[in-house]
Amino acid sequence: MRLPRIFWNYFSFFFAAVISVLVATSAINFIEKSSRDEIKKELLSSGVDWARVETMGLQVFLIGNAPDEADRFRALSIAGNVVDAERLIDQMNIIDNSSIEPPKLKLEIIKNGNDVFVFGIVPENFNKLALIGSLQRQNGSSGKLKDFIEYSSNKEDQNWSKAVRFGLSILETVDLARLEIKPSVIQGEVIVKNLQQKDFLIKQWRKDIPKGLRQKINIKSPRPLIIPFSFRATKGEGFLRLDACSADNKETASEILNEVVKLSGKKGLKCEIGLGQPSDNWFEVVLSSLNALSQIDEGSVTVINDEISFVVQKMESEQEFQKVLKIFEDALPNDYLLNAKLITNSDGEEDIGGSVVLTLSPEGLFQMNGTVRFKTTKITLTSLAEAKFGKDFVNNKLKIDASMPQDLSDLIMFGIEAISFLKNGFILINNSEVSVSGEANEPNIAVKIAQTFYGNLASNQPLKTKVSYVEPPKLVEPDGPTDEECLESVDSLLVERKITFEPSSDRINLDGQQLLDEIADVLRSCDELSLEIAGHTDSQGREQMNLQLSQSRASAVLIELQRRKVLTTNYLAKGYGELQPIADNDTEEGREINRRIEFKLAPNKEAERNKSD
Repeated sequence: MRLPRIFWNYFSFFFAAVISVLVATSAINFIEKSSRDEIKKELLSSGVDWARVETMGLQVFLIGNAPDEADRFRALSIAGNVVDAERLIDQMNIIDNSSIEPPKLKLEIIKNGNDVFVFGIVPENFNKLALIGSLQRQNGSSGKLKDFIEYSSNKEDQNWSKAVRFGLSILETVDLARLEIKPSVIQGEVIVKNLQQKDFLIKQWRKDIPKGLRQKINIKSPRPLIIPFSFRATKGEGFLRLDACSADNKETASEILNEVVKLSGKKGLKCEIGLGQPSDNWFEVVLSSLNALSQIDEGSVTVINDEISFVVQKMESEQEFQKVLKIFEDALPNDYLLNAKLITNSDGEEDIGGSVVLTLSPEGLFQMNGTVRFKTTKITLTSLAEAKFGKDFVNNKLKIDASMPQDLSDLIMFGIEAISFLKNGFILINNSEVSVSGEANEPNIAVKIAQTFYGNLASNQPLKTKVSYVEPPKLVEPDGPTDEECLESVDSLLVERKITFEPSSDRINLDGQQLLDEIADVLRSCDELSLEIAGHTDSQGREQMNLQLSQSRASAVLIELQRRKVLTTNYLAKGYGELQPIADNDTEEGREINRRIEFKLAPNKEAERNKSD
């Protein structure tokens, strides 16, 4: 059956319409994609990464949050250069920045030996080069220094500068530190070598911290190794004295001292804290030793590592001594060795020899008085003393008596060794006792003295010690030069020379660079100096041009000092142009003199000095 002709006519029209729609749709899709891609490309190349582009038919939608009205208009302009502006549909919003605050200032510095890492957010006018230069000067050429510093729109204030300077002073004294510097507070932790350095830094920082700045710095110190770990106490008529004390932590030290205070009634005693405890029973051993000492009338107890010496010089009876000794022995762990002896009155009744007195003055002069049996003994003792104290500081007044029944030469040698531990004092040696007294700059020195004589005393010879600890004098580093001395040193370099520049330029020539090397050497020792670098010109040329030239030359000098690792946090570069001549501008010689760089105290420092004058 054949279809009528009219059918084919309609079919042809329908097919043509479908083809037209498909072609139109493809064309629109192509226009949409090409428009979208081209606008995206132009926006990104112009730095507008916050805007999205969407298309619907021939319409182009701009969507996103614009930082401000200017950025919104800029995005519309860029898109309008790609497609007809009538096709653009603006669906962009403006971000409200009024409530957004700039990031807070914070500088974190980590120091690990000679390596330093610096990161944080600093004021926009912060002198980063001066900070880096100061840290490099502290660490030397062998260390690594990495910085990750971002700038804020905040302005630098006085507290921020104080905090940074104080932080740098802290880093200069330690090798391991992590500091967090903020305008009003500096916090973090540092690790020091020993407790003495910790105490020194606490006092120093408390004195040096600027007004208006708080510090929360945790100072950690490794516990020292104590060799030997020791305890010694002496009891006499009406007293009990702590000669030496060691503990492995603060809690144990406090408990030991509390027990000593109960027996002696004296407070303010010290116990050295450190590593080296011979066993976990150390505290119990010390308590048992103190208990035994409290039961006798006169004597001493010395614990050196795991050996205990218990010497009783006065007690009611041998039976009482044995009773105390039994209780003491039963209380001790098996790994401790107890050596105990009772010196009875009959032991020391017969004086079979003379006495020798060794004396050490605070000035280091050593003297021996008494009697020895042989000339060779005197010569040997003199040589030993000169080796210890120096030939010019020994005065040997020993006499020779061959009829002496007892020779004390061995004990005298041990006495020379023992007295060398003291700052000053004397040692009495005879057949009845060895008595040591004096002052020492080292705690627990009585134990070293006991160790020196240990095993060399006769059974009837007690060792008596009375040594006071005196804190050693601190080495006070000389103060740096004053502001005036720093300026005088710089001015002395400028008497016959000057910092010179290439003609009509702020570029410092070779002679000027060499002079700046010498000036930088002076200023590196003047960290606290507040300095003004003043630039001056002659009167040739326009006044405004001379002012600009003088300012750029002063700034060039400041930059060169920073390159030479001078801390310039308190430096100011200022140009005065031709306003302050010091010579006649009508002559070439006078104009040459007027073209100069001067160094003087910053205005606030100058005012303080004038007020004090």
